[in-house]
Amino acid sequence: MPPSSGKGGGETVRALPIAVTIVLGVVLLGFLVFPGGVRAHEQETSVDWEVAYANIRVPSAPIYAHYATQTLPLTGSGTPTTAIMGSQGYPTISLNTGEFLVIRWTFNYVAVNAVRGDLFWITRLGLDFATIGRYVTCTLPAPEPPTADCTGTNAWIGSSSFLLVPGARYDVTLVLRSIQPTFRHLHVGVSVQNVGNIPAAPGPAGVTGNPPIPVLYGAFTDANGPVVEPLQGLTIGRSPFQGTFLLLTPWPWAVGGFVAQVLMGLVFIGIMFWYGRWEQKRGARG
Repeated sequence: MPPSSGKGGGETVRALPIAVTIVLGVVLLGFLVFPGGVRAHEQETSVDWEVAYANIRVPSAPIYAHYATQTLPLTGSGTPTTAIMGSQGYPTISLNTGEFLVIRWTFNYVAVNAVRGDLFWITRLGLDFATIGRYVTCTLPAPEPPTADCTGTNAWIGSSSFLLVPGARYDVTLVLRSIQPTFRHLHVGVSVQNVGNIPAAPGPAGVTGNPPIPVLYGAFTDANGPVVEPLQGLTIGRSPFQGTFLLLTPWPWAVGGFVAQVLMGLVFIGIMFWYGRWEQKRGARG
């Protein structure tokens, strides 16, 4: 049998980087052509909806009101949009960065034990809005009188949680500010202690056992303009920041750290490439 020329192995080694490059190019092209942020988050499969419906019921779709202003306080009713999927898909709210969305919705807490709750909003990245205010109105079913745990109208809760009283209805409000020019799918929900995050969604259609996964309430937001700091241009009473607190501006040390990581990665790639060539030459000599 004639000896092998050894070219086949070398061709395979040279073809491997080419194949990897092609695969990476296709993946990156997919990210550019089909960015994750523009896809609707129609369902949430990570939620156990049987447990969710045993805790929270949302009787109607949230209302997203757009306020085309960059100052506070907000006046009027804004431009309302019902956050529900229709025959043409989810509605789209066009706005400028720095403007506000006031989201109002109602939910009933139907579990039997009093626990702590919280409000949340979510997009695929979570860096598209800033929470400016959160308000809760708690109402007990008649004829029960208001209690210390369920009283107040449009009570501001700040960054704290609030008590979920069995049988109570909650009318809640989130005030959000658009801070980045992005196209996102935005939906809201309730965090329940010892249960988890429950997105706002229609109730079960009279089924037992594990209910079908619902289509979430929500809407697309199409924001345009420059990046806006969450408190930019806002006056906050008794606050030392007064609109100058910067959260998004890249600090010099952050930029320097990112550049250093890139350089370290390039150096590592260079070392591994040199080592591979050295091993290849040593094998050829052997």
